[in-house]
Amino acid sequence: MKKKMIIIGATGSAYKRTIPALRDSEICEVTAIQGRNEEKLKKTCGEYGIGRYYLDAGEMLEKEEYDLIYIANPPFLHKEMIEKCAKTDAPIICEKPLARNHAEGMEIGELLAAGGRPFMVAHHLRHQQAFSDIKKIIASGEIGTVASGWGQWGFAINPEAPSSAWKLNKELGGGGTFSDNGIHVVDFILGLFGEPERAIGVSRLDGFKESFGNETMLLLYGDKDIAVHSSHTLPSQGNHLLLYGTKGCIEIFGGMSEKCIRRMDVTTGDGKRTIEYPEENLYKNEVEDFIRHYLEGETDACRGTTLPEAIAALRLIDEIRGA
Repeated sequence: MKKKMIIIGATGSAYKRTIPALRDSEICEVTAIQGRNEEKLKKTCGEYGIGRYYLDAGEMLEKEEYDLIYIANPPFLHKEMIEKCAKTDAPIICEKPLARNHAEGMEIGELLAAGGRPFMVAHHLRHQQAFSDIKKIIASGEIGTVASGWGQWGFAINPEAPSSAWKLNKELGGGGTFSDNGIHVVDFILGLFGEPERAIGVSRLDGFKESFGNETMLLLYGDKDIAVHSSHTLPSQGNHLLLYGTKGCIEIFGGMSEKCIRRMDVTTGDGKRTIEYPEENLYKNEVEDFIRHYLEGETDACRGTTLPEAIAALRLIDEIRGA
């Protein structure tokens, strides 16, 4: 029987990505949604065969029967919605970033500390075969010890887009491009190497009034340095992940995006090989991985981004901004 999922804040990114991704899922179905725009909610229910919609999240949480909750609101609403959801016993998936800043992330951590419920932050890039393969290659030692790396996610944000009203607002969106797209790359690196000893970096407005348009972070691990760049002004052609070791390297060109990694080049002492991957819907994968790992107990399913990892990413971003 499919697990029943309800979605809070269903008319933005959830409408564009999560709901369509689960249309053909064999283990999960969206049974109810909540949002502020009734016309969009009606349209979404009709388009995807969702049974009910609500304008009030608390009412949906009280009236519906469900196995898990997906919080798809912008980050300035996450603490409020997690507080509502924490009154239930249901497992929670929360859209990234967990919060607007580290202090707010710590407050969310305190809200969830006593519950012991399954909780994951939705970072889609971890939920693909390539991520697992990178971890295995690093652990095997075939490229030696990783000494340096580079990751970037840049795009030219449209200031007129509806979501830009909060993304480019310091109080609502977190204060910069690392709070939007770049945090995916930071999370990817944390998933590979864990927390660094510290981070240094620079943030520049670059034409925006209050939100940093370009940010660079250097993660210092002692035995390796990983640079991450995030941008709201650059085209996407440079969105690569490059890891260089003492015996070889892993190079993924164009792999940091909303889509899955399709090609990875691995160079070792035995030469260079290319690994190609089929198309995967990572937004489907992240929900199904959560269900398999936390609700069905499949230990080999990706557990995704944990609460401590999500809080750590916020700490690193605040560090380079001098917050």
